[in-house]
Parts: sequence; C-alpha cells; structure tokens
Amino acid sequence: MQRLKDAFEAERSFAANAAHELRTPLAGAIAQAQRLAAETGDADVAKRAGEIESALKRLTRMSERLLQLARAEGGPLLLDHSTDLRAVAGIVLQDLARLPWADRIVSHLPARPVLSDLDPDAFGIICRNLVENALRHGSPDEPVEVKLDEDGTFSVANGGPVVPPATLDQLANRFERGTATGDGSGLGLAIVAAMAERISTRLVLRSPRPGGKSGFDARLRLPVNPQGTAG
Repeated sequence: MQRLKDAFEAERSFAANAAHELRTPLAGAIAQAQRLAAETGDADVAKRAGEIESALKRLTRMSERLLQLARAEGGPLLLDHSTDLRAVAGIVLQDLARLPWADRIVSHLPARPVLSDLDPDAFGIICRNLVENALRHGSPDEPVEVKLDEDGTFSVANGGPVVPPATLDQLANRFERGTATGDGSGLGLAIVAAMAERISTRLVLRSPRPGGKSGFDARLRLPVNPQGTAG
C-alpha cells in the first residue's frame, strides 16, 4: 500500500511539475505565433500562424487543468479559518466576463455572507470549471444560471439538449467530453468531482434539470460555518 501511495504521489508531482514548466515556453510560443500572423503579408501564412496559436492555447488550458487536478488530488482543501464564498464567486464571475458568451451568465448570490473553511482558491477552481463547462457546452442562446445558497449548495445550470443517462454517468471521468465537439480538455468536471470527494461531498449531475427543464445541472454541497461567523 505504501509503494502504491508513493507511485500515485510521484504521478501527481510529475503532472504538476510538467504543467508548471510548460507555462513559460508555451507563452513564448504563443507570442511568436501572434507576431508572425501580424507581420506576414501572406494570407496563408497568417492563417497557419493562427491555427498554431489556437493549438498552443489549447495546450496551455490543458496544462492549467493538470495543475488543478494535482491540487484536487493532493493539496489541502480545508483551512483553519473561514472565507465568504459569496465574495469568491463574485470575483470569479467578474473575471469570466471576458469569455465569449459571458453575457449569458446569470448569478444568484445570497444577501448574507456564506462562510466556509473551504480554501477560496479551491472554490475558485470549482466555480470556474463548472461555469466554463456550462458556457462551452450549453445552448448559446440560453442563460447559464449560477446559484449559491446560504446552506452551501452551489449549482450551475445551462440550457440545451438533454444528456443521455449513459453519457451523464461518464462525464465526471477524466478526459470525458460526452458528445461535445468543442475544445474542452475533458478534465473540468473530473477536477470538481475529485475536490468534492476530498471534502466529503459529491458532485451531482442532472439532465434534464430540476422542474423538467431541458439542459444540464451540476451541483454540490460545500461545507459552511453553521454559526455564520468567521473561524
């Protein structure tokens, strides 16, 4: 068992270190591709440079997800003090406003603080992955509803076709993208599911959504301070 644990830890460390080391060269390569596209007078070369830039950006997103997965499976997720999850969600949603179709995001945050000992960075990863997944795979003409309740229930729902039960059961597996044809990594829901398991809760995926609505709903119950005071 100890040898198995050491092997898993070695795999996590390798993934995290490799993803971290890829950041700088990938950023440099993206900048070079952008410069080539801007400076060339050849339309075919500019098109090829744009394709290279897109591929490098996909690889960058994949490396970021690998870092998140290593964090989800290895790093501490609970702290000895409380943070307002409502404030963290607000920051993440503000940052996501720059993404395509971000005007579809409709947030429902409570009037009072939602205090939790969950690491705010961990909640930020959960929030970002679920919202990005909904934006990427939901219907482009329907809203993405982000809701945080005072009891710690966090949910993200999007419109679109109903996901078949067999596909729904597999979506939280690594590199599983269902029937999507977008450029997702297939790791977003797996990262959230891994984090949920480590804080003794569960990521619940439902399609159709509650109330018989078509589309997709992802939710989990986060730990909250029952006294409503900072720890």
